[in-house]
Amino acid sequence: MKQFAHHSLATLATLASAMLLALPSQASAAAERDADKPRPVVDFSSCAKPAWPKADLAARHSGTVTLSYSIDSLGKADAGTIVKSSGHAGLDEAARSGIAKCRFKNGPGAVQLQYVWVTE
Repeated sequence: MKQFAHHSLATLATLASAMLLALPSQASAAAERDADKPRPVVDFSSCAKPAWPKADLAARHSGTVTLSYSIDSLGKADAGTIVKSSGHAGLDEAARSGIAKCRFKNGPGAVQLQYVWVTE
């Protein structure tokens, strides 16, 4: 049996911390300005779940892939990027391309997601 799960990450806090090291004054101002802004959230009712690649399913591959998307004001995602691999390229690509088809609420903005592939 296969199960799918997803988890949002606190992207802005992570990005703000990374930016603080490089640009302390600009990052602080950006973090304060964006603190009250709602983050984009994927609407999984707007799309099908990513299809499990047959070869990965047959091999019983599982894992967690971290993805990043830019969301426009209409809730449409860009193609997305893989931030951290699940260890299986097929699972990574299926999650990236599948979630890119979804609509998002609270755009525009950037969002980072984890998609978990689990076999039982």
